[in-house]
Amino acid sequence: MIATETNQCKTRWMIIEDAFDAKKLIEFLVALIKDAGKKIFLILDNLRVHHSKIVKAWVAEWKDQIELFYFPSYSPHSILRNVSTPI
Repeated sequence: MIATETNQCKTRWMIIEDAFDAKKLIEFLVALIKDAGKKIFLILDNLRVHHSKIVKAWVAEWKDQIELFYFPSYSPHSILRNVSTPI
């Protein structure tokens, strides 16, 4: 499964039956763009597929509608490490 959540807490998801690859990611990104109505700023982790040449080429073609950002590959002081810790 691949999923996203907007800054308005709306979720979008897709069940993936086979191995997750660039083609599946692009299929998901197409669906996101189709329903967005405005430019998407998507934050991804560093899964190899997210950085593939195919995905980067596709995003370059659609740069007016989507922009990708990546978590740092190493961030020991990340706030995300403490998400489950009560404040």
